[in-house]
Amino acid sequence: MTRRRTSALVAAVLLLAALTAVLVAWRPWDPVPDVLRAAARQAAEVPGVDSAEVTAYEVTLRDAKDGDVAHARVDVVLEDGLEPAAASAAAARADDVLAGAQVDGVRTLSHTTTVRAGTPSTVNGVEVYPLTAWVAEDGDASSVADAVVLRDAGATRVSGASADAADGEGLVRVAEAAAEQGIAAALHTDDSTVQYDASGRVPDPEVARLAAEAAERPGVDSVSVSAQVPQDVVVTGGVVLGLNVQLAGPATSPEADDLTRWLDDPARAVGDGHLAYSLTEPGYAERVDGWVAASPPPAPEEHTVPLPEGADPWPADADAPDCTGDDLSLTLGTPDAAAGGRYLTVHAENVSGRPCALDGVPRLTFLNADGAPQDDVTTEPSAPGVVAGRVVVPAGERALASVQWRAMSTANDPDVTTAVDVVAVASGDPVALTPATDLDVLDGAEVRVGPWVQAAEGWS
Repeated sequence: MTRRRTSALVAAVLLLAALTAVLVAWRPWDPVPDVLRAAARQAAEVPGVDSAEVTAYEVTLRDAKDGDVAHARVDVVLEDGLEPAAASAAAARADDVLAGAQVDGVRTLSHTTTVRAGTPSTVNGVEVYPLTAWVAEDGDASSVADAVVLRDAGATRVSGASADAADGEGLVRVAEAAAEQGIAAALHTDDSTVQYDASGRVPDPEVARLAAEAAERPGVDSVSVSAQVPQDVVVTGGVVLGLNVQLAGPATSPEADDLTRWLDDPARAVGDGHLAYSLTEPGYAERVDGWVAASPPPAPEEHTVPLPEGADPWPADADAPDCTGDDLSLTLGTPDAAAGGRYLTVHAENVSGRPCALDGVPRLTFLNADGAPQDDVTTEPSAPGVVAGRVVVPAGERALASVQWRAMSTANDPDVTTAVDVVAVASGDPVALTPATDLDVLDGAEVRVGPWVQAAEGWS
């Protein structure tokens, strides 16, 4: 090899080495700022912390004038075997170190700290830890302590407010620990035969045990507990727990009959509450409903609709005449929707020039685009126990009546409701009103209609 070729080769090697050094220092494939990596190394030195790593960094808004906005994701792995309070304290201190990192050119740096603990297993190529929790944006790490409590109670895996247990008995033990510490948690067995999810409420160990025992009964495929809002009963807080049993066979099978008798037995009573149950056969064709221990909530006392807090009632003029149809101008409010429910209000303005009284419920007929009534629409009281009360409407003021129904499918282009005939008082004529949008009150709908009440600020 000639001296010239040797010199060229040496130059190429030196150039490659220099480029490699630049790339290693620059790391264009790695956007994580060095100051964040340094903060993670400092967080890993917190007592109780095994490791800390910045797993993602993204500039979500670039602003050359005032500074960028960025977000980082950080994984903190705790030493195994920490007590709940120690685990929470370690996670909070590590998060605080990361929160103190200042990146040049970034005015706002938010971060998400995921806390893990235990020996991970590989599931579909992904490492899954027995415990995963998150530190809140304000640095509150109490959820980490809660997760440790559930894991120490025997949960096979904890992810935030959700915990898995090996079997029904294990789920009961986890429910007992959650109840003792006031932890709202959703619980599941590893095979999903028992599930308990009360929508952010602390689990009731007695209900959890009943669910676990029901899952062991012949003919039962799975059991779940959930919070329900029954339409036909009134209970404290408006919510009851429901035991939902998925049967392995028909709802008319001997096993289902035995299960019904078992659930109806007064020996199944659970605390002071009322627990609904439903048994559903495969395909959901048939269902059997009841109350555990044959103990439904008591029937509500009849009552009129109370005014919102702070609203002043209209004067109760005993001499005011009843309103006639001509005394009232009727309109519809704007339809609203929430959580699968549909809502509408009917307004009646007193245009008579003097007070007049309403005492009853408006009669509604839902019409399609051809002006034909929807078939088989049933109307019911707005809520159990609610009755009409005499409302004296001052001249120029408006009374209202609430209308509520469940969302109905319009996938196959059915005849929707485009107008509503409203009869405000028994002696009145129907008044055709057009809603702001078409209504999914279709054939077979169940509609709840409230009595006339005083319109006031604060109605939902």
